[in-house]
Amino acid sequence: MQSSSSPSETAVSCKGLMLRPWEGLILGLAAAAVVCGMIQAVHPVFRVPKEFDVPSIGLPTEKFLAHRREQDRVDSKHAALYVGGLGFLLAAALAVREAAARRSWLPPIVAPPLGAAGGALGGMLGSQVLQYVRVNIGQADLMHMVGAQLAVAVPLGLGVGLGLGLATRTAGGIVKTALAGVAAGTLAAVVVPVAVSLLLPAANTDALLPEEASTRLLWLGLLSGLMGLVIPVAGRRRASANAKLSPAQS
Repeated sequence: MQSSSSPSETAVSCKGLMLRPWEGLILGLAAAAVVCGMIQAVHPVFRVPKEFDVPSIGLPTEKFLAHRREQDRVDSKHAALYVGGLGFLLAAALAVREAAARRSWLPPIVAPPLGAAGGALGGMLGSQVLQYVRVNIGQADLMHMVGAQLAVAVPLGLGVGLGLGLATRTAGGIVKTALAGVAAGTLAAVVVPVAVSLLLPAANTDALLPEEASTRLLWLGLLSGLMGLVIPVAGRRRASANAKLSPAQS
């Protein structure tokens, strides 16, 4: 005689994510749209101090270099703030949906801070990569953009994936979901520069945060949407495999 378990017991005992990939995609795109709207409303949050202004082209070169260094710091702060905000909202949205399916309070508590930390770290690293390219190489090409996006997307994906993986409460589930986040970030790092170069070839690539609203929306949408799609794909495979392999209880 087979024993039956309640839906809540099944949800809690599930070793994989219960979030569906199409749900993750929609939530990821929604998070990107919200962050893009917030950037449009509040940018710039930080400004170069007035003492570093260079109103005349006849000033010494040191003045211009000092202004450039301060501008780089401001750009890094903006990237950390905005990508960190994307990580927070994306992880929160996915975690709330996972919590509703799993009937657990854990995902919304642990996932948003980890997503925010990964996004903030990625924003700072990506900005530093492009600043290094500008100073030591010159105009960034496609490969440089891929490197910068890797620096952004891998920490972001790792933070979101790790936060969601903790909801499984198993070592295997945590590792697999975290690696799914890294894979999603790697995929996004390749897709984003190619998509921007094909769809918006006139976009400025000197700074990590695109100046044009359409480029920002494309960038954030691809980052967030791909992570929302890929992370649940890997997580649900584990759940399906466990369901097939578990024998019927009598």
